Amino acid sequence: MKSPHLRKPPVFRVILVQAIVTILLTAGLFVVDKTAAVSAFLGGLVCLVPNAYLVFKAFSLSGARAAKNIVKNFYRGEAGKFLLTASGFALVFALVKPLDAVVLFGAFMLVQAVNWFTPWLLK
Repeated sequence: MKSPHLRKPPVFRVILVQAIVTILLTAGLFVVDKTAAVSAFLGGLVCLVPNAYLVFKAFSLSGARAAKNIVKNFYRGEAGKFLLTASGFALVFALVKPLDAVVLFGAFMLVQAVNWFTPWLLK
């Protein structure tokens, strides 16, 4: 008798939706204000890139035999996500002038809010 094979959850859809939200927000703001558009794009990226790293790390392994390594990868992914997020904000604030901080953080929060819809995105 064959054992049932579990498929990996389609978590990459969340990253795709976050990228789409970032692009749409940037495009919408570009018409109004270029500084706001750049700030929104960077805020989206500061959220998107660390989340993509976490998803890649956390879901790179599968199977019961790899359970300990899967847990280790989740912790490594979360630590990496935290460091990438902090580094991303530090780099943006240090290197990008002019910058609209309100739009930067607003875009970050909006893209992060996509995670609230993860159960629906994974169906």
